[in-house]
Amino acid sequence: MGTMVLEFFAGRLISFPVPSFCMKLEFHGAAGGVTGSHAVLEANDSRIGIDAGLYQGSEGVKNRSGFGYMPGSLKALLLTHAHIDHCGRIPLLVKEGFTGSVYSTSATKDLCEIMLKDSAHLMAEANDHENRHPGPEQNPPRPPLYAESDVLSAMKRFQPVDYEKKFNLADISINFRDAGHILGSAMIELSVGGKKIVFSGDLGRPGVPILRDPEKIDEADYLVLESTYGNRDHGDMATRGKKLLEIVQGTLERGGNVVIPAFAVGRTQEILYELNPYAETGALKGVKCYVDSPMAISAGEIYSRHPECFDSETLSMLKRGDSPFEFPGLSYTRSTTDSKAINDQKEPHIIISASGMCTGGRILHHLIQNLGRKDSTILFVGYQAEGTLGQRLVSGSKSVQVMDRQMDVQAKIESLESFSAHAGRSEILQWLHAFKKFPETVFLNHGEPDAVEALSQMIKQEFGVEVVAAKAGKSYMLG
Repeated sequence: MGTMVLEFFAGRLISFPVPSFCMKLEFHGAAGGVTGSHAVLEANDSRIGIDAGLYQGSEGVKNRSGFGYMPGSLKALLLTHAHIDHCGRIPLLVKEGFTGSVYSTSATKDLCEIMLKDSAHLMAEANDHENRHPGPEQNPPRPPLYAESDVLSAMKRFQPVDYEKKFNLADISINFRDAGHILGSAMIELSVGGKKIVFSGDLGRPGVPILRDPEKIDEADYLVLESTYGNRDHGDMATRGKKLLEIVQGTLERGGNVVIPAFAVGRTQEILYELNPYAETGALKGVKCYVDSPMAISAGEIYSRHPECFDSETLSMLKRGDSPFEFPGLSYTRSTTDSKAINDQKEPHIIISASGMCTGGRILHHLIQNLGRKDSTILFVGYQAEGTLGQRLVSGSKSVQVMDRQMDVQAKIESLESFSAHAGRSEILQWLHAFKKFPETVFLNHGEPDAVEALSQMIKQEFGVEVVAAKAGKSYMLG
């Protein structure tokens, strides 16, 4: 038993014991939704942040609502991976007073530098657009959340750590485990006061090419688990390359282009991996394929610097001199001039461009060129957050606004969820079954309400433990 605390209750001074150890978990993002991941673990006198991502889509307005606490109170920030919905508010956190270190894998640090610079660039572009095209309310546009100078300040706080190399912050032991989601992604184990809490981050899928499978965790007292696809499974991994080829060939035969909005980190590299054998063996002989994303090009260069994250098959390919990210007909376009020149191509072709949810970037220009064409296909290969242009297209909207244009949707809209980097429902349960000592409480975050509820019911039925749907701004006492 710990110290005695005196408090007034009903006009009387009473005393009650407080345990010598207490742990509190706070959710400040991706609780009741998918984007804006951010949590804080408070153990004794230490406050540790986990992720600090941007809200996206219809949740984007929350980015200007603060963090729900004083950022200067954090001792450190632990980062699971470099996707912008997990790292995108780090420069803002620093700008608003955070002075601690950001711990991540080396690959995540490298990816964050290009991701956050791109984020700042897109914010500056959006601000410039608002200045030139004010809305009907005529409200003065607000400045960007942060600038590239803020990104540079934030990057100075990064401290790279290796997988499976435990380190301590005060009395908290921390271990990064491979999550198999994107290059450098991690699950994070924290041990303090005899209790272990695990943050899954974004859990990857077993059998995905390029990266290793997600590691199995033996034990935990508490688990914070993502639930993006908690209510459904993905298509068969083994046949996704064939399905991709069928969509591409069908579109090319119609004389149209295949436009693939793809996340620059992870998804672009997987698509190239699947197209590679068809381009090299002749099924796509003579077909031009453009990766029109400076960030995807930079991400590919970072992939080449981090073979420690690759699976054995990819390492064997590289050892033979066969890069999965190079094949006949493939062109990488970094400059704006080269990007615009793609529109002059008369022959049917493939375009892979960011952003994956069509929220900005060069993909918008390619949509303008192809949405009105019945012979073209827009192929989505990832999650589309509520309120994004990508979500509206996948949902079947017949007319959408792209930049300043209202466009009728004539192109064929396709979706291949088998390319998702998130574990599906069955894969999540498979991963959970590997626990030898199952967590007494599972907190579900990073999911829409329907997905959270479905996964919650399955975990309760399968394991008979307490499952909590995380609520934004709410604190939970542990220990």
